[in-house]
Amino acid sequence: MRKPFYIVLLSILFFLEGSYAQSKLKIQENGKVKQIEIRHAGVFRYDKGISAKRLIGNVICAHEGAVMNCDSAYLYDSNKLEAFGHISIIKGDSIFVYGDKLYYDGASKLATLEGNVRCIEKDMTLTTPILTFDVKNSIANYYNGGTLVNKDNTLVSKNGHYYSSSKTVAFKYDVELTNPEYKMKGDTLLYNTSNKTSYFLGPSIIISKDDYIYCENGWYDTENEKSQFSKNALLVTKEQKLTGDSLTYDRKLGIGRAFKNIKLIDTTNKSVLYGDYAEYHEKASKALVTKRAMYVRMFDKDSLYLTADTLFHQDIDSVNNLIKAYHKVKFYKNDLQGVCDSLAYSTVDSLMHMFYMPIVWAQKGQATAKFIDVCVGKNGIHSFSLTTNGFVVQQADSLINNAYNQITGKNIVGYFKDDSIRKITVKGNAQILYYPKNKTKLVGLNKSLCSDIIVWFKEGDFDKVSLIKKPESVTTPMKDVNIDEARLKGFNWFESRRPLSKLSLVPDFKN
Repeated sequence: MRKPFYIVLLSILFFLEGSYAQSKLKIQENGKVKQIEIRHAGVFRYDKGISAKRLIGNVICAHEGAVMNCDSAYLYDSNKLEAFGHISIIKGDSIFVYGDKLYYDGASKLATLEGNVRCIEKDMTLTTPILTFDVKNSIANYYNGGTLVNKDNTLVSKNGHYYSSSKTVAFKYDVELTNPEYKMKGDTLLYNTSNKTSYFLGPSIIISKDDYIYCENGWYDTENEKSQFSKNALLVTKEQKLTGDSLTYDRKLGIGRAFKNIKLIDTTNKSVLYGDYAEYHEKASKALVTKRAMYVRMFDKDSLYLTADTLFHQDIDSVNNLIKAYHKVKFYKNDLQGVCDSLAYSTVDSLMHMFYMPIVWAQKGQATAKFIDVCVGKNGIHSFSLTTNGFVVQQADSLINNAYNQITGKNIVGYFKDDSIRKITVKGNAQILYYPKNKTKLVGLNKSLCSDIIVWFKEGDFDKVSLIKKPESVTTPMKDVNIDEARLKGFNWFESRRPLSKLSLVPDFKN
């Protein structure tokens, strides 16, 4: 919002304070009541029956620098004044108050303007049917609806109050502020002139062409341009939705922060960021999320859940974004799981780059390498590639704990279809050690070396192996196999580190 409503409220305050002061047609000075000065009246009569001066025709009265004009008036001996018809009150050269009727009671120190009341200061106009002012307590009120209009803004509310002692102006019930750039609706809106802060009490909505804000409690420091929204706080933009227990925003720095139960929803990419602390840098379009941070990407049949100590989210353009995860990275998807120290995922090329001791698991298999890239397609995992020291391990038989099929080579790529691994290709220095089966029974151990290898899978198990370019192969009968020593160089089994569900990432996670 380029022109916040707090600027309007500040102007309203000075307007109301000045215009209400004109309703004080008498005040006390040095303990004495200062009488109203009659400057002009077409007809002047004294009515003994009601103990009042009757003023008729072009009546002009003055008091404490304020000048009142009306068609007729009663000036009572009991310090009461009634004025009728075309009332105008002028203070200096900038404040004008109009109405059809004015009543002031010196005993109760209450002033009331009725009928088409208008208060004008420069380019601002307040209209209301009835306006009252408690002179003793310096409280001004309207209860029958009021509208304030200036060059760019229109504020409407059922009730309005100004409390001079606390320097607070309040608008209550059906509050609506309309500006060319935004619209605000709420139940109660307060403004304090001492600390120059606006307060939202009750459900409030701020709508602009670019965003939508909802909260049930909040404040805005107009001098320092800082704000906070709480109680079901929600910020909605064209591409994103941000919720949290509380949201803060520093307009000068362009930095927003969210605390506790944070949810940043990217509607374009069907993804959500969760956490307990988030920091958003508006100019760079970047967000940092920590404390139980989690990124969730939704697919048609499944979702990808990713956690780390710290998550960075950056908008690349109006459609794509970049996710960076640092330290203790874990992710879970039904068909693929993984861990590493750091990770980068861009929706531009749908590649997830894993660094520093990366490991991925798919069904019965595990893959390790110096670098692992995972291709995340529109409908799920498409493939993964292993670069430098790539190694794939798979349990050969669920009943034999230490029997592992193993693949290693220079470059390894695994392909998925319908959420299941279907093929692995190995190019360069390929080695494979695997247990051929007769239906479900292991019949031996095959060890092969060649340039390239292709392995096809069926229901997660080895189905067919192709050895390409000068293969060297040896098969050992099962009775002669030492299962515990059947290992290729570089073998490791990290099953204990495997994420088993989204709850294993964040135990109390709910979405």
